[in-house]
Amino acid sequence: MTNRVRINLANAGELLELGGVSEAEVETIIRFRSDHGPIADGEQLSAVLGGRPLTAAILERADFAPAETTAPEAPGA
Repeated sequence: MTNRVRINLANAGELLELGGVSEAEVETIIRFRSDHGPIADGEQLSAVLGGRPLTAAILERADFAPAETTAPEAPGA
C-alpha cells in the first residue's frame, strides 16, 4: 500500500513524495496553507497550483484531512 501524504500537515520533503509536484509548487502549497489555512480537496489544490489538472497518482496519495489544532507540528516544518 502506498503511503498517503497529509497535504495540510506535510513538510516540504513529504510534499515532494507526492510525485509530479515541483519544489516551487511545494513552496506555493506551504505558503497557501500559512496564509489561508487548510486545503480542502483536490479541486482547491489544483487551483492553488495555478489550475493545472492533478494526476491520478497525486490524488490517490493526497490526504486532505485538516490539520488538528492540537496535533504536533510536522517534523522538519
